[in-house]
Parts: sequence; structure tokens; C-alpha cells
Amino acid sequence: MTHFYCTHFDSNYLGHAKNLLYSLENCETDFRLFMFCFDHVSYDKICELNNQNIVPIYHEELESFYPELKIAKQNRNFVEYFFTCSPATCNYVISNFSEVDLITYLDADLFFFSSPNEIFNELVDSSIGIISHRFNFFTKRNRVYGKYNVGWVSFRRDTQGLKCLNDWMKDCIEWCYQKIEKTRFADQKYLDYWPDKYKGVKVIENIGANVAIWNVKNYTLNFDGYNIMVNNKPLIFYHFANLKQVDKNLFSTDLSRVFVSLKGVLLDRVYKPYAKLLLQNKLGAFQIQAKKDNHVAGFKSIIREFSRKLRSTFYSDKLYINNQ
Repeated sequence: MTHFYCTHFDSNYLGHAKNLLYSLENCETDFRLFMFCFDHVSYDKICELNNQNIVPIYHEELESFYPELKIAKQNRNFVEYFFTCSPATCNYVISNFSEVDLITYLDADLFFFSSPNEIFNELVDSSIGIISHRFNFFTKRNRVYGKYNVGWVSFRRDTQGLKCLNDWMKDCIEWCYQKIEKTRFADQKYLDYWPDKYKGVKVIENIGANVAIWNVKNYTLNFDGYNIMVNNKPLIFYHFANLKQVDKNLFSTDLSRVFVSLKGVLLDRVYKPYAKLLLQNKLGAFQIQAKKDNHVAGFKSIIREFSRKLRSTFYSDKLYINNQ
């Protein structure tokens, strides 16, 4: 059975998107990835791949199909507009490709380490698939941004799946800002209410899915000679959120923020291979930056930055890649 995915990015995230494609090709036997490119450079580079597993789509096609996006674009910054388009990419695929029975949105900075078949097995009888952040003691304060993560979101072409997708798109077009409100934050906090609002919502249980900075401290990672294991379950995909390039061959993982040091399996089997591939796939010598976090400002921002610098002195989270 073909698995259908979509993702969106611009030239700044081109390396991440190519890494994602590379990982799917290593872990999937039959898939198609719809790649929504938000500038000419990324679109041209993806088209040059001439890869039968992908469908490159220029963002103007998305805006032409959904003109309301152009209106929304006028009253939010680029990152907020980018979030606004997350449900639209899924809806575009469902609306234009009749063979797609289940579409799964993926953040471009995901990377697969083993087959996602176990996740799809969980979704067999479901209309909607979402995944919890699985915050721990040190990261539970981030619950204000949403219980569930928009890193993997699946919609089936059925009544509940389409209703949820259309409602999410409508919600995001109406309001999608990097502001914390009681019931809203960007495109993400809307998901908090889906399990009560729609039938057929499956919260993915496999702990090997969406391991990330905000939950990695929950687990013990080891390598069994074949797979990276997460509490004795294969790591399916890791979410490389917060990874940013700070110099030509130097990256910051931001792991110190959650009291985790970059070492062992996490260093040698997760971050280092990903960063090496990223340097090969990205555009330009020094290009990759994390999405700008602009919802905390003023004195709070100063305190937060001081706290992060203090933690980084005790927990090593920098990664240098030697390309020699």
C-alpha cells in the first residue's frame, strides 16, 4: 500500500526537506511525498531531483487553489503564514489526487530511522491521527503551546477526516499567530480539542514516533546493532526541531535547554549523521536557521536567554561536523 505524505518548506529548509526524502527512501518501500516549495529556489532544486517518489508543487499553485490564503498572508508574518498553510497542503492533496485515501502531513525537519508501518497499523480504523508531545517534568511548561505536535498529522478521506481537515484549515486562515491564548497558539493548539470534537481520532501510541528535544529525556536510547532503540522500541522518526547552524560546520541542538547532554547514541547515531547529511543537502555554505521564535519578548526574553546560557555551561549541546 502506498503511503502519501506532504510537507512544506522554503530554500532555508531545503536541506531538511531533502533529508526527509532521503530517510523515507531508506525506510519506505512504497510512498509519495508531495513537496510544497515556498520559493523559486527550493522548487527548482526539488524539480532537479527528478525523483519518481515526489510531487513538487510551487506555493503559488496552493494560493491559486485557495485564494483566501493570499488574504491571510497580508496580516501575519512569514512564519505565521507558513503555519497557516499546514492544513492547506493536506487539503490540496486530498482535493487534487483522487488516489489518496490517507494523507499525512510531516514537518520538513523529521527524519525516519525505521519503517513507519507500525504507525499506520495504529491508524487502520481511524479517520484522524495525531501525536502527543509527551512532555516530561522539565518541558511540561510548554503545554501552553498545545498537547499535540504538528509534526505528524493524518487525515483519511472520510466524513470525519475531511470535516476535521476543513475545520482546521478554516481555523488557521481565520487565526494563526505566534501568540499564546487560552485555546489557541499558531496552527498547533487547535489539535487539543480534536479527540472530543471528532470521531475516529487516534492518538499515536508508539514511543518510537516523534522523539524530540521536548521528550527525549523520557527515554533510554541504545543501539542494538541494527536499530536505534527507544526504551527497547525501534526509533521510527526523530524530530530535529530547534537544531540550528551557528557557524560553517557548527550546530546547536538546544538540548541543554531540557537538561540533556549531546553524547552517546544521541550524538553518534542521531544528531551527527543527520547534521552531516544536512551539510550535503542544504543550500549554500551557511544557510540553516531555526524558525524565529518571536512570541516571547521584553524582560521575559532576557531572563530566558540568560537561563539558557547558564544551562549550556553544564550540558554540552554543540555539534561540530568535520567534513574531512
